[in-house]
Amino acid sequence: MAANEHNEDQTKPHAGAVSRRDFLRVAAITGAVAGLGGGLGGILSGCGGKSEPLSSSQQVQTSVTAGVQTGQEVKLGYLAPVTGSMATWGTSAKWLIDYFNKNVWKDGLVMGDGKKHRVTVLTKDTQSDSGFAAKLASSLILDSEVLLLGTAAGADGVLAVRDTAEELECPCVTYNCSADAWALGRPSGGFKWCWHTWFSLADLVANVVATWDSLQTNKKVGVLYPDDGDGRAFLSRLPKVVHSRGYTVVDPGRVVAGATDYSSAVSLFLKEGVEIVNGVLAPADFAGFWRQCRTQGFTPKISTQSGALIFPDGIEALGGFGSGQTVECWFHPSFEYKSSVTGLTAAEVCTLWEQQAKVQWNQSLVVFGQLEVFTDVLTRCRNPLDTRAIAQAVKDTSVTTVGGPVDWTANPEARSGVYNFCSKPVCEGQWVKGTSSYPYDMQVVASATQKAIRPSASVQYLSST
Repeated sequence: MAANEHNEDQTKPHAGAVSRRDFLRVAAITGAVAGLGGGLGGILSGCGGKSEPLSSSQQVQTSVTAGVQTGQEVKLGYLAPVTGSMATWGTSAKWLIDYFNKNVWKDGLVMGDGKKHRVTVLTKDTQSDSGFAAKLASSLILDSEVLLLGTAAGADGVLAVRDTAEELECPCVTYNCSADAWALGRPSGGFKWCWHTWFSLADLVANVVATWDSLQTNKKVGVLYPDDGDGRAFLSRLPKVVHSRGYTVVDPGRVVAGATDYSSAVSLFLKEGVEIVNGVLAPADFAGFWRQCRTQGFTPKISTQSGALIFPDGIEALGGFGSGQTVECWFHPSFEYKSSVTGLTAAEVCTLWEQQAKVQWNQSLVVFGQLEVFTDVLTRCRNPLDTRAIAQAVKDTSVTTVGGPVDWTANPEARSGVYNFCSKPVCEGQWVKGTSSYPYDMQVVASATQKAIRPSASVQYLSST
């Protein structure tokens, strides 16, 4: 039922009514994770672990100013992979939430009920483990009683959190999982509590092929796909598409996460005359592969690595031999979208990050837009203390964030089996030698699916030095 269909005071439970989350709490379904806690402003790590307190400059400010009626506290939950294989994704989580605490939610937020509510964000470290992520999500919902949940943790992590939120009937907004993977495991009747925005592999591949087509190669592509959610998604899509464009795929088989020996794959690529390499490995795994390529004398003309080279530390791990590597780009200072929520642009967010964090901008800052979505949902929600009303507000979302539009009012992907999803802008980037204080800079070199994103440079061949 939509928020405006309720006549009684929705802040009070219905007489005799027992929600699913109340029933499950009584049933102690989350006994295994009871007591995990939810440190405000701190990322928790480990079962029963202690929260890591923020510095005095990072303390949450939640005072509510006079002028409008004060409402009750609204608790949100956010799951970030601060440790483990996806730890780079969590590097900006504290800063982003701290920014909103200090600048957007500082004195409370006037929500759709006309009252000013204090916003509290409980954050947890998923440790890059999907099973642990599901347990933490359950604890946030049942024990901490958050009203809105979010995560951006790769396909496996996102689906684990999504499925938990759907089961426990908690509104959930997620990033960083392809539309193809999001479509997996859809419950009978569709999602009722979860919404997602990211790109489809069709859009990603279109940009990848546009990049490859701009260079002269023999169109032989060696692939490096692990046996996980992202690897399976790429394997199901990319080979078919590139084959239709005249490319030949050379596949040495699934890559084991954490492998140290890639000699057989490198030997196969040399034997088959591969000139293009494509993969979706973890940063450390690709760095190991790249070292063995140099040892065995394999020098492709172009390398496109989803996952491994998204962040500056991934390219820097190649030891000075990363110039020319290409990667999908879903957040960049050159994006010209201006947020309808905060009024900021991608360039302004990147500048704020570099000034305050003292390190180079990275694509995880796209989560700034996810928190803008949270803000927009709450400012429209007519009863922000009721999960059904929040879910309706999420469903009605149509905003522009620093990373591009988020619109769930229309779902053009539904015809292909992807529901509660909207496409996020994506292009292709290339790492080049830095011209500022950083070793590498990223240039936008292809934008086959987004006219609003303009390339800033032409594609270059992979450097052999």
